[in-house]
Amino acid sequence: MGKGGRRSASQELTWSEVQKHVSRDDRWIVVDGEVYDVTHWSRKHPGGSRLIGHYAGQDATEAFSAFHNELDQVRKYLKPLHVGTLKNHEDNEMNKDFRMLKQAAIKMGLFEPSFTFYTLILAHIVLLLVGSYVVLYMYGNVWWAVLLSLAMFSVAQVQAAWTQHDFGHLSVFKTSTLDHFMHHLVMGLMKGASASWWNHMHYQHHAKPNVIDKDPDVRIDQLFVVGEVMPVRVAQERKKSMPFNLQHKYFFALGPPLLFPVYFQYMLFRHEVTRKLWMELFITLCFVFGFYYLTIPILGLSTSIAFYFSF
Repeated sequence: MGKGGRRSASQELTWSEVQKHVSRDDRWIVVDGEVYDVTHWSRKHPGGSRLIGHYAGQDATEAFSAFHNELDQVRKYLKPLHVGTLKNHEDNEMNKDFRMLKQAAIKMGLFEPSFTFYTLILAHIVLLLVGSYVVLYMYGNVWWAVLLSLAMFSVAQVQAAWTQHDFGHLSVFKTSTLDHFMHHLVMGLMKGASASWWNHMHYQHHAKPNVIDKDPDVRIDQLFVVGEVMPVRVAQERKKSMPFNLQHKYFFALGPPLLFPVYFQYMLFRHEVTRKLWMELFITLCFVFGFYYLTIPILGLSTSIAFYFSF
């Protein structure tokens, strides 16, 4: 239990009581009007402790439903965490509207994946990757062959990025095991990236989209400030900062060059090493070393590096 102490599971709790449990060492959430102490469970949570912590002291019903395909199985983990029932609980109108929208989408079959589509997508990604190398192998280090190969490789990477996105959201197969397997396969062997790091970051984004301090996608205030809230907060909290009045000029010098070549590469390997994800690290390195093993004899080291960081 959290610092609030052990309570009877039949006890009624008010929102004001629930909202006291929002710290890292004391987290309560609400799902379908029932209150759960996830303080210790959050450390074992497959989606990460940070993700579940974003809902501490809040109603996590819709997020719980959206992030778990096998709800009956997942609910078994909630029973030992139950601390009480929310007093005078009433579902808000927004949740009701979203549930109606979801049911309409289900009836329309919008959540039913096409396995033919994903088979063709994966096949054309593989063909583009193979074709990219074949062009270099046949024609060598000439400008038009390098550009053609780079174009094919880049298209394959973009398609692989969106394909792994679907697998990462567990939206293709009926079991999460198969989705996770394909996610690691596409992300690791076809992109040389970390599926676990992507999950860690992207799940937070969907749990709290564009919420400052919770959505990693808007955690950019070290270099840029956007919107109406972020500039004010940065100005109030810092004595020294970047010349944000010039950010529209230095964006192209810092944003794109640092995002993939520096930030993504550093963070994905850091995540795999610090979390001791050795198998995932091995798969990632298979792509990286395989790429350079095939391209350096044709392009040389410097051109191969430029090629790798251009897509």
